[in-house]
Amino acid sequence: MRAVTERLAALSLFILPVAAASAVGLGAAGPGAAGGSGAAPDLRLVEAMAVRDTARVRALVAAGEADVNAARADGATALLWAAHWDDAEAVEQLLRAGADVNAADDHGVTPLARAAENASAPMVARLLAAGADPNAAQSNGLTPLMTAARTGSLAVVQALLARGADVDAATASTHETALMWAVAGRHREVARALVERGAAVHPQPGQAFSPLVAAARNGDIETAEILLGAGAGVDDAGSDGAHPLAYAVIAGQSAFAHFLLERGADPDGAVGGVTALHAAAGSVGPWLKAWNRTHGARAGRLALDERLALVDALLARGADPNARTTASDVIGQGFVRNGAYDTFATGTGDVGGATPLWVAAYAANPGPGSSSFRGRRPTPSSNGAILRRLLAGGARPGRTPRDGTTALMAAAGCGRAAHLTNVPRAPRVPTAEEAVEILVAAGVDVNATNEGDFTALHCAAFSGLNEVVRQLVEHGADIDARDWRGRTAFRLAEGAKQSFHYQEWPGVAALLAELGADTSLGIPGTIHERLRGLLAAR
Repeated sequence: MRAVTERLAALSLFILPVAAASAVGLGAAGPGAAGGSGAAPDLRLVEAMAVRDTARVRALVAAGEADVNAARADGATALLWAAHWDDAEAVEQLLRAGADVNAADDHGVTPLARAAENASAPMVARLLAAGADPNAAQSNGLTPLMTAARTGSLAVVQALLARGADVDAATASTHETALMWAVAGRHREVARALVERGAAVHPQPGQAFSPLVAAARNGDIETAEILLGAGAGVDDAGSDGAHPLAYAVIAGQSAFAHFLLERGADPDGAVGGVTALHAAAGSVGPWLKAWNRTHGARAGRLALDERLALVDALLARGADPNARTTASDVIGQGFVRNGAYDTFATGTGDVGGATPLWVAAYAANPGPGSSSFRGRRPTPSSNGAILRRLLAGGARPGRTPRDGTTALMAAAGCGRAAHLTNVPRAPRVPTAEEAVEILVAAGVDVNATNEGDFTALHCAAFSGLNEVVRQLVEHGADIDARDWRGRTAFRLAEGAKQSFHYQEWPGVAALLAELGADTSLGIPGTIHERLRGLLAAR
């Protein structure tokens, strides 16, 4: 999740490159040498420690001629560098010579923070014994305890807690605590130690995700049990509203999702307006685009049998089979205009308001072109069994998103890319064929149109799917229906622009002609391409 991984990158500590350190003159006559009035600070000791010249450090400390607390321009002292190198001997020498154990660089990084980053329990113990402040925070609010929780050192965490580290201190902008770092890093024993010391298990004010959501992302049931045992709520969501159950399904953690359901989680919990049942029914990437951009989340993979088991479990727990997504998105190709449609695509308009059944129908036809021309066969994330379960659970087959695209149109290929070259037709998509039969039998109108006047037959022809074309015609599809630009299914198969490509499906065009299409209606796709942006006469 971006709420964790981005912070790991953003909160990494600043160290000047060794090469840069070694470039500074270290001799008595160099730029770091002591001088008279107005001379540069004596940096010989810190420069020697930066390149780990321990012999010179030892000599300078023994001679007592160098300033033990002199800092470079970035605020780094010799003690900070010694802690960075985990050099126990140098640290001991510097402390005995009067080094300030709490001196921090310009980012607020102290020797103790560096020792925690190194997960060096002996170094942490020595610095704490010398008076290091366990709650000294960096400019971003990061404390040594948070760093230790991230690196996963139980010994360091225990040492810091024993010296009074604030277990619920939070970072400045993201409000993350040490517990969140531990859970996200799968450091179970560290999480347990923090909880035992009273760490808050509920999401804190301003915290985007709850600790339970972090456990859900990892599928970490044991850590979740620790959190729930300490009083966390099974439906605890952070300030961004991400529900643990829905997040677990989106992340592909089916065992964790079943665990939450057994603990009484709300079956209609949602993430970004997408419920757990939506996410179980099929891939929900189109509805989570904006949410993912904000949070850096990534979807996991669920096998079809896992999806079916989740659909069954959610419906058994009372999930709403007719819940609608609240996020808006336009699924299609090329540039969005003319309302919701590219001039050359059989895309969709605003699919906000899609139901789990619609998601399942769309997922049953992943599009023969988008994967195939990259050398991969398309992999559906839903199938007929899921559609049947949703229908049996009360899903209403006629409900559409805001643009009017039916579940049948989605199964036929509306909104899918289909560019393949030098082939008469696209590869078969058996799951799409199965979905078409199920939805027609459920009563979805085979001749329904969306706001772009596309029918399911337009979408099947545009996708190059002979079997689906034949199915729809046999079920009564109007073979000569015309879209908003006056195109018939035959004209789309004969040749049509698909985003930046021109696609011909001669095998599909021949099939439509054989099935009785009027091949004189409309104008060829090559002419339409030259008339882009203009509405053809109907």
